[in-house]
Amino acid sequence: MLRLSRVALSLTLAGALTAPVCAWADGYTDAWRVASRADRAFALRLARRAFDAYALDRRVLPAPSRLPEPFRGRSGVFVSAMRRGAPRCCMGSLWPTEGNLASEIVAAAVSAAGRDLRFRPVAPGELRGLALIVSFVAPCGSITRQEALQLDPTRQGLAVRGRGGKVGVTLSGETDDARTMLEWARIRSGARASDPLEFIRLEVVRLVEGRDDLSP
Repeated sequence: MLRLSRVALSLTLAGALTAPVCAWADGYTDAWRVASRADRAFALRLARRAFDAYALDRRVLPAPSRLPEPFRGRSGVFVSAMRRGAPRCCMGSLWPTEGNLASEIVAAAVSAAGRDLRFRPVAPGELRGLALIVSFVAPCGSITRQEALQLDPTRQGLAVRGRGGKVGVTLSGETDDARTMLEWARIRSGARASDPLEFIRLEVVRLVEGRDDLSP
């Protein structure tokens, strides 16, 4: 059964986000940055099949049982849908919650298609106009505000935790300005600028439909 643990870019987590899991980021994200065209295409096709099946008739497709090697590991994943350059929906998890990466992609895609409470569920007639993005995510521990402003928004993301533990996330590629990345994450956390904030660096690898799934 699909675990109802997906979150939008604004979320609440009980666990600590400060755990230094950059061993994953140092190896796994680097591997995905140079992943084969076939593996990138597999990830995006899997997300698209799961996303469309849920949007069309609320079917939750099982992840394939035979998986290429990169999909047997685990990581946090977000699936986003863009329409004419604007976000239509985005759901996922900072931490792996499924048994393997393929199941994580399916779960995030299903949640994005119909369980992002900020938007109405995706309708079948919208599907052809949406481009999907699969983002592999690894939280890498707390940093200072100044360090957050030094991040590279084309490769890294930022999570901001405010009062009460609610967390807002800005993924890489959403903006090319670190200050904007920080402000968006703060707003998504529901925190005021005057609140005490925790900043968490995210290593992110982003696969874009129509770019990373094309034949050589």
